[in-house]
Amino acid sequence: MRTKYFCRNRLVYSNENGFTLTELVVVMAIFIILIMISAFAFQNITAISSREIKSADSNIQGIIGLEMMRSDLESAGYGLPYSLNFVGNFEETGEPADHYSNGIDSTIFNGKSIDTAIDANKVPRAVQSATATSGADYELGRDYLVIKSTSIGMNDTAKKWSFIEGVNSTSNIKIWGDAAEDFVEGDEVVVLDARTRTLVGSDLTHFSFSMPAKVDDKFTPPAAYQPPELLNNYIVYGIKKSSTALTYPYSRADFYVKRPTDNSKISSRCATNTGLLYKAIFTGDKDSVSENPLLDCVADMQVVYSMDSNEDGVIDNHGNEDELASLSAEQIRKRLKEIRIYVLTHDGQKDRGFTYSTNSVIHVGDELGNGHDYDLANLTATEWMNYRWKIYSLVVIPKNVIQ
Repeated sequence: MRTKYFCRNRLVYSNENGFTLTELVVVMAIFIILIMISAFAFQNITAISSREIKSADSNIQGIIGLEMMRSDLESAGYGLPYSLNFVGNFEETGEPADHYSNGIDSTIFNGKSIDTAIDANKVPRAVQSATATSGADYELGRDYLVIKSTSIGMNDTAKKWSFIEGVNSTSNIKIWGDAAEDFVEGDEVVVLDARTRTLVGSDLTHFSFSMPAKVDDKFTPPAAYQPPELLNNYIVYGIKKSSTALTYPYSRADFYVKRPTDNSKISSRCATNTGLLYKAIFTGDKDSVSENPLLDCVADMQVVYSMDSNEDGVIDNHGNEDELASLSAEQIRKRLKEIRIYVLTHDGQKDRGFTYSTNSVIHVGDELGNGHDYDLANLTATEWMNYRWKIYSLVVIPKNVIQ
């Protein structure tokens, strides 16, 4: 197209060419396609990044929560007496069945619930467990684990111990010289005779005392806890700081899976009907209970024990959660060699572009068949397929239990 125009009274001709409408449409179409491709790629990158972040988050949480559980299992039996001078009708909880986990009556693990045919004096057992026999389909078969120890309480006093020096009225409780390790006035403590591992105490209300005030920079134990002779090596274990007397001489930790009634307390990334792995701490009396979540998005937990059934030092049996139910504290110390924990959970969040498997049943347990065949379809009919399921496993040697 030839155009003419005037500039300072002179006629000027120009050969300027423009774009046709067709050319503009084609260019716009190309740009739109490029933008769509970029947006699709960005969307994929964002989805992958989100999935990886959620997966990393769940892995980190799993490592931290289960390592706490491992540490607690290793401490099972720490500070527990091997014998009592009275019948230990200790009662750690009075809550009704299903209170902590559906299908479980937590009172069956109380010291007072021990059958006298198993142990006439009801010496506390370091490890016990059971399985859920009622509740929703996705709750059936979940295991419930209980351990007892003086050191698992979540307070400063529970981390302290000492021993009594001297005899009778000249005795005193050893002071380490470190504020973080030394007892302070008001700490509730129990005493064991190290030779016999007998709890020093006369009955259910006289087996502990509150640390007195220092006199001449010394703690003098009450007369009933003073060693009568040098051969008596008395060890002092802290339980908690309290203004009330203890009703049992240890702490108890219960591990179980439960879906909180308040959905805001569980991550939105969790599959429907999965729950939290909890650790409930009972410390010294029935009113001192705290529930602490360790891991979320948990479908199942199973407990398997490695046993030395004939007490010859060789593992010859692997049993499920009821393996210890009929054993006394002494038999558990002689026969229990390993505790294996299997936890079924999933990595990251729901991914509609991923299919886990067409088989919804997964074995949660060891290769020998111990444990539980868990049906993921009980959580939801089809949604379970869009999660990356995995099993965490712990193998723990309870060093404070085995003899």
